Amino acid sequence: MFESRNRKPIFLKAGLLIACLIILATVPISYSATSTGFVVPCTIDTTGNAWNGELAFGLSQYNSSNLQQVIASYLVVMQTDNTQALNFIEANGSSASYSNSVKYIAPDTLMVQGNSAASESFFWNFTSNETTDFPNVYGHHDLCYNPINNTFLALRNYVRNVNGTNYLFDTVDELNATGSILWSWDTYGNIPLTEADPFNDTSLVNGQTVVDFTHSNALQWDYNDSLIYLNVRHTNTFYAINQTSGNIIWACGQFGNFTLVNSQGDVVSSLWYHSHDTAQVAPGIFIMFDNDFHNETNPLDAHSRILEISLDMQNMTAREIWSWESPTSDWTQYWGSADILPNGDKLAVFGDQDHEFGQQDQTNQTGAVIVEVNATGSAVRTWTFPAGWGIYRVTEIDAQNLQLATTGVSSLSLQLATGVTPTQSQKPASGFGIIDVSITVAAITTVIAVSLYLIRKSRKRVTL
Repeated sequence: MFESRNRKPIFLKAGLLIACLIILATVPISYSATSTGFVVPCTIDTTGNAWNGELAFGLSQYNSSNLQQVIASYLVVMQTDNTQALNFIEANGSSASYSNSVKYIAPDTLMVQGNSAASESFFWNFTSNETTDFPNVYGHHDLCYNPINNTFLALRNYVRNVNGTNYLFDTVDELNATGSILWSWDTYGNIPLTEADPFNDTSLVNGQTVVDFTHSNALQWDYNDSLIYLNVRHTNTFYAINQTSGNIIWACGQFGNFTLVNSQGDVVSSLWYHSHDTAQVAPGIFIMFDNDFHNETNPLDAHSRILEISLDMQNMTAREIWSWESPTSDWTQYWGSADILPNGDKLAVFGDQDHEFGQQDQTNQTGAVIVEVNATGSAVRTWTFPAGWGIYRVTEIDAQNLQLATTGVSSLSLQLATGVTPTQSQKPASGFGIIDVSITVAAITTVIAVSLYLIRKSRKRVTL
């Protein structure tokens, strides 16, 4: 005869198991950074009281025998004190690259600039890992976003023949989210050819060498006041443009309206040469990355730096108020960015992938170098990348930066004012480091232990 034991404890144990499963499904936690599997290839050296937060940037590796060929490219979010990426996207194909502008435009959201019709701009929520693509929104060097009207401000260029010479000119275009041009401003007719770089900078366009007249590389858009700041690399000048009238309000630099005064109080012809990432960080205060390339007063100079200037609109003077110069070994011919961190320190990237194309023909076996510098001019943290790894710009992820990027708008609507919803897609991301997941390690451990115990204890015992 078969005899079964009382089944009441079994139901009790089953209830306990269900309760554990409920706990397992509802206790939230984020994966640790180690779950992405991508280690940022840099050495972090902290020597002072540095800012702790998160950085975002495009990172590209170049062929050692052809430093114009990208062999790998990543969009990275990382903690300032940890080389383990919090999240990342790896570009598809050897021709794809994230060597473009990356901006923090909304909580957990980055805007990545596409540089051609084949490489669209997109928003990336690095927490949910979702992207919103804008296939016809693209340009070169920089991109701004207006979340009120859901429009973009992009830099584009074209070739125009003037008196038998082919020049490359830039346009500043406002685009809607489907890529239609709503407004356009042309450097041709607004910036005279007499301001051309005496070093005769050229570019290759469709197999043809043309004079690269302006080479604009930075935009800042105060859309509430219809004001645009445009940095033009090859005229060593940045411009304030009235978007309503299209007029240049003023220009500051080698060909500007301001008297330029260096830190020693001397009047100079130019305070910077071929700069990048010029932006207003406080009323009348501008910061930029001064590449010191094609220095007209000393062509052999090679001292890239962070530069902060103050504009006196009443007396029309622009004065150098702070600067920090990198070692010559980090001289950066192209690329570079500069910004102010929440703690007041300056953040810059000396982004060249090798620093070997120097005006002094120097060599350096490192790639991009990111540096945090305090108010007294001490580097308190550096991130040094191996030779062959380059960064166009770096941006910090924080509320202050978000406010500057969105002109006071703190929320982002991805639904267009026109009623057209941009294409939703999933980029080929390998990382998921900061995606919220409703599982905790503790809960997993608990439920496994309880389950094993219940299975062992709740087996039906039978006797003959």
